[in-house]
Amino acid sequence: MKKAFMYFLLVIFMTSCRSTSVETNLTNDINKLIDGKKMDIGVSVRNNEGNELVKINNNKNKKYRLYSVSKYFLGLYILHLVDQGKMNLNQQIVFSKEDLRPDTYSPLRDSIPQGTTMSLKQSVYFMLKRSDNNIFDKLANYVPGSFGGLNTFIHEIHMGNPGDFSIMYDYTSPLKDFESNRITPGFATKILYKVEKKKILSHESFDLLKNGMEHSVTNTRIQGLIQNKTKSFHKSGTSGRDNGVLRACNDIGIVNLQDGKSFSIAVFISDSHEDNKTNDDVIAKITDLVYSKLNK
Repeated sequence: MKKAFMYFLLVIFMTSCRSTSVETNLTNDINKLIDGKKMDIGVSVRNNEGNELVKINNNKNKKYRLYSVSKYFLGLYILHLVDQGKMNLNQQIVFSKEDLRPDTYSPLRDSIPQGTTMSLKQSVYFMLKRSDNNIFDKLANYVPGSFGGLNTFIHEIHMGNPGDFSIMYDYTSPLKDFESNRITPGFATKILYKVEKKKILSHESFDLLKNGMEHSVTNTRIQGLIQNKTKSFHKSGTSGRDNGVLRACNDIGIVNLQDGKSFSIAVFISDSHEDNKTNDDVIAKITDLVYSKLNK
């Protein structure tokens, strides 16, 4: 019995050492990769057990602009309301010509400028897959509780510091207000992890969420180097430039590993002086590095 207990302690010790080694190596390798880059970057990586392996610029006082990553959280909230019976995927939503504003990114407006009617299911899927700003604005004001309900729901999932996350403004808001929609990288991966472990949504809602994320726009970041190696699911966010400086280049997602496990990852880049390809490449290389390390 004593020998068995000692063996058990040895296994725990060796596992702990390996985990610490992976965590240290990953953080060191990522820091080398971003060294010298003119950008403010926050990174969080969480393994299949929910342990945060990488936390770079990840603390409650350091929050990053969300931009279209907000659409993941709104989609999650809507599907939660569907599971509760407070909304129905078949209910019809009218997008009038006035809803489809011309001064924002909107594939729906570009394809049907006169407006259309879609089911809630189609609307959520289109918002996630095509990252349509007009659909986000419509849905945000359509759901019960709007942003107040969304924030309450997300904070109840997280059970952490309320200051880690806030979405209060849509794309019709002034830029300075819209950019106050912010998050910490660690908060993002914690929510991703809980959703991935099917702790939040029904199987049907979970599948709809992931289907929209599998082929979402901007596949040059998380999916940039791994898309031919494994399945991944993501939601990106991108800003415009101010005097040549990119305010936000983001991506969050789940990446499958060869052993059937997965990891969650969030990379938020703010105030980057680098070109768009460099920003995307940084996220792609970080993801590929983590994928390679965790497959060993």
